[in-house]
Amino acid sequence: MGYNIFIIIVIFCFSIKLVEGKISSGILISNNDWEYLDRFCFVSQEGTFKYNIYYPKNFELQSIYMYYDTDNQWKAAYNNASLTCNDRERLLDPKNYQIIRLAPSAKFIDEHSSCEIIEKNNESWYHCFGKRSFFSMRPRWWYFAIGNCDSQNGLYLEYSLLMTNSHNKTNRWKYHFSFDEFCKLIIKYLKILPIFSDALLISLLFLFLIIVVLLSSIIFSYVLKKRKMLHITFRLFLHSLFCELIASTLLWMHFDRYADDGEGMPLLKFCSMILRQFSIVLFVLLLFLIAKGYTITRAKISTCSSIKIVFFISAYFILRLLMLGWEIIIFDPAQITYMSESVPAYCIIYLNICGWIWFSRCSWVTVKKYPLKKRFYIFMNIFSTFWFWSGPIVLIIANFILDNWVREEVVQGVDSAIITAGFIFFLILTCPFCKAKHFPYHIRTNQIANQQNNFPNNVYEIGAIQNGTTNNCA
Repeated sequence: MGYNIFIIIVIFCFSIKLVEGKISSGILISNNDWEYLDRFCFVSQEGTFKYNIYYPKNFELQSIYMYYDTDNQWKAAYNNASLTCNDRERLLDPKNYQIIRLAPSAKFIDEHSSCEIIEKNNESWYHCFGKRSFFSMRPRWWYFAIGNCDSQNGLYLEYSLLMTNSHNKTNRWKYHFSFDEFCKLIIKYLKILPIFSDALLISLLFLFLIIVVLLSSIIFSYVLKKRKMLHITFRLFLHSLFCELIASTLLWMHFDRYADDGEGMPLLKFCSMILRQFSIVLFVLLLFLIAKGYTITRAKISTCSSIKIVFFISAYFILRLLMLGWEIIIFDPAQITYMSESVPAYCIIYLNICGWIWFSRCSWVTVKKYPLKKRFYIFMNIFSTFWFWSGPIVLIIANFILDNWVREEVVQGVDSAIITAGFIFFLILTCPFCKAKHFPYHIRTNQIANQQNNFPNNVYEIGAIQNGTTNNCA
């Protein structure tokens, strides 16, 4: 039933198309004389900005201002509300051609740029179009604003902006993408990979790897079911893996469309981000249940422990949703920010540390009661330390050390690497084909009803219980 609802949501996502850069278009109406339009991280020599603008003649003379990402340019212009339009204009160097006057009388630097007077709605309008290229020592964020410092009517603008990072449109994994998004589908999973010319192929290969992990899990679940050891914890693992696979697929589909038209399917991307949060939360729930020994050393969890787990997981899930909403609703698009810089993200750091402490303590208590599971829990504690601490450490590094044009890809890459490593690690520990001491399950699902809260230590004690004796039971 749940998967049927999910399919309906996916179909709904396909049926709606929203506008997201880096074809930016719209109508701007403002009583101010200076307004922010958009931003883009351009690659030197390859970056191109194309504009197509209409506005009534009685709103002349409007200008496009192009600021780059330094303290004396965009930060000075945008963060200081006391500056006038003229003050913001004086921050720009005319020799760098950072001001585009939108009028037929203006001087343009190339033959591809021009302004003309047209008739629209029985009024005289200006139609201006053209392009600019960008040259810098490194990839740089550029911010575009519109202004009319002599305006008495405010601003009115019908605009379409095309921002690209390649002269060749066939280079689909660079053309529409801002530099901070280059090969995001690759970096999303394996941050160590370089930028390949055929990013689509690499992305498909990695998606194929995720599918292989899921298929392996399905095979394992079939074998475990035949042995009557397909416990709830393994099923929870399958649900988490399935959510991650669908999330990755939807995100790849969004960027695949985005590479072609510069718009993509933002709602599909949003569904992907929601499913990613479901996957992570389900995996955290799995870790806590394992730490308490559920389906491994016990059939039930105490009411007190259940309440604690429900409270923690609920708070964790709400904070992860708030982190997404914070980026969409609260963050200023004119500032370079990522959801890792939000208040909920720092709260998640705190919960991660608390979760690691709780997991370690619960594992220690479980091993103390069931020493035969020591090997399994040693591996799980090593992994949990990596799992719970990697995110917070990388988030702090990204927010305070890394440059803002690589921050998003690093955080996304680490998030994906952590959850993927978790899937692979848990799959190895629960491999039913290996007669390893770290295999966690020794009670069959049809024997759980015969047990009390705690399981026997091994299969021999199970046999003793079934024969009516309990001399070996703790």
